[in-house]
Amino acid sequence: MHDIEKLALQTFQENLKYFEENHKPIYEKLTLLNQLIDDGTYKEHYALEYKEEGYFDVLEISSNEWLYGENSIEYSKRIVENLNLKRTGAVFKAHKYVYANEEQADYIDKSELSFHNSLWATIKIINYTQAYTGPETYMSKVQKVIFLDVGLGLHLEGVLKKLNPQVIFIKEKNLELFRLSLFVTNYKLLTQNYYCYFSIADEEMPERVIFTQFLDKGNNFNLNMKHIPFNLNYEPQLRRLQGHVLAQDYISYGYSAMLLRFIDSPHYLSQNYSFVNVNQLHSQNIVSEKPILLLFSGPSTLKNIEWVKANRCRFIVVSALSTCRILQHHNISPDVVIHIDPGADTTASLFEGINDAKEYFKGTIVLLASNVDETTVQRFDREKIHFIEQGTTYKKGFGRLSAPSVGEYSYGLFLIFGAKKVFLLGIDLALDSETLQTHGGFHAYQKQGEIDEKNASLDPTASVDFVRGNFLDQVPVLAPYKISHMQFEVFTDTLKSETTAVYNLSNGAYLKGAEPLHTQDFNWEQFEILNQSQIHEKLMHFLKNISEAEFNEADRGQIKHQITVAKKLEKIIKQFAKKKFVHAEAYLAAIGKLSWDLSDMDYKRQSDLAQVYYEYFPIVLSYIFDLFNTKDLNNPNKHVTKINALLIRQLFKISELYITKLEKYLK
Repeated sequence: MHDIEKLALQTFQENLKYFEENHKPIYEKLTLLNQLIDDGTYKEHYALEYKEEGYFDVLEISSNEWLYGENSIEYSKRIVENLNLKRTGAVFKAHKYVYANEEQADYIDKSELSFHNSLWATIKIINYTQAYTGPETYMSKVQKVIFLDVGLGLHLEGVLKKLNPQVIFIKEKNLELFRLSLFVTNYKLLTQNYYCYFSIADEEMPERVIFTQFLDKGNNFNLNMKHIPFNLNYEPQLRRLQGHVLAQDYISYGYSAMLLRFIDSPHYLSQNYSFVNVNQLHSQNIVSEKPILLLFSGPSTLKNIEWVKANRCRFIVVSALSTCRILQHHNISPDVVIHIDPGADTTASLFEGINDAKEYFKGTIVLLASNVDETTVQRFDREKIHFIEQGTTYKKGFGRLSAPSVGEYSYGLFLIFGAKKVFLLGIDLALDSETLQTHGGFHAYQKQGEIDEKNASLDPTASVDFVRGNFLDQVPVLAPYKISHMQFEVFTDTLKSETTAVYNLSNGAYLKGAEPLHTQDFNWEQFEILNQSQIHEKLMHFLKNISEAEFNEADRGQIKHQITVAKKLEKIIKQFAKKKFVHAEAYLAAIGKLSWDLSDMDYKRQSDLAQVYYEYFPIVLSYIFDLFNTKDLNNPNKHVTKINALLIRQLFKISELYITKLEKYLK
């Protein structure tokens, strides 16, 4: 027994040294916990015990229950024995589920690019690979493994020997339990041949950073990873990891949306529409002088509509186009309307029920993202329209702005404009706590979330989670809302001054930088009643002073530069198309190099098209690499020829559309 204790202490000290040298944040957590235990500040919840039968177990002191409840060595062996290389069972996919039959795939492939058509240049490759990588097939090797809680870590070595991955992610939510594993498992020896990422007792955001690093390492193998849960209560952890996946740019705002943004944004610039300068912070204007009400479509707006009707005259009211149906129903018109969705069909539905849109928006200032569709623009008076570049820089020196949704976009925009008193209503960024609905009434795209405690999902419309609420302890959210929360926080940290006061009137998610405020807890009469006509006149004057309505030579130069570098990228594709490959391994190495070159990973070209390829390759390469990771795949060289032909055609489809569209703006 003495030898067992001596070895356990030696292992513990070696582990501390390992974490100190390789994972300092974890080392600091462990040393703090050790200190608190040693000085009696922290009362331990668990006790490590060595059984006479020759194994370790952990006793939960309060319940007198054992972590393993049996021989921990045998328990760990069963975890290893149950593993296989099949594409079902303990598989974690870092991509959205995709399915289309061949007829659908052909239609998508030949269709015009649209904002919501993320399969436009991927579906043919996906369908080809999935024909040979069905759920009953086996992988040749598992390249990446995720451990969800580790107990004492006794199963880790067996799993790694059996699967032999290159990259591993070890997640343990309980720091005290992980500390006890340091007496039993030597993590230095365990991880020395692998790229290893640890997330130990992390909150969601720090964990996201680490998990994203794990995903980025060897990201060509992200389609089918194995996750190894220690016990059966792992679904909440799995859902959180899947939320991290959904937050990645190439999934949340993919290559197709980005490509559409790059090719559509110069359209209104070339027609000499007014573009607003968002490249600098503005001050001492009508926006900074008056209280701003950002009024949007979350459930809280309809619940507070009587307050809105009674007090709208005291604010400059800024609203999303999607909110206007409910506002018109209650005889409310916004002073400023903002719209950033480029989808023509989705936007058209927002006007349904608005009688005589020209009359309703007669006095309203209209702020539009530069890639909004033409039909939407034509519904407004041109002199009231101002554009803002949506993530592009064609209007030289005028900056750009983008965000996942219009709520936080408008918040960031009005901070740039210099707002000093901002009130938020309807920017819930959460589901209704009672109904789980996404919006208040009248919204064209009302949906309802689902809470499924048994199944994790990569469907962002079903992956309900809970976050800190503005008024409540917790509120339900969908995964995309969390991305908006992060963007709101970025705007607060980078744009909000110390002299700006922001109040959140919504019963939704807590938003950093916005003080919770119930409508009944404030004396609104302290704000004067505003003359709407004068407000509109001053807003127009302000925007005219910070805008320009001219397609000048500097702007043309920006487009010419992008065309020039795009043609250089197209040359790389043409050269690659001539290559022949003797085996699949050579081909995989070559397309890895191709993705590096086309994505401008060294950022030498400053190319927008390269950014599109940067978002494109993580999707298609995962499917291609997965195809050639199929056990007993017949005639791999045949597949090299066919998949390469598909890939080359899609790469040209992207570049040709990009170059053709941009060249038209210069004619």
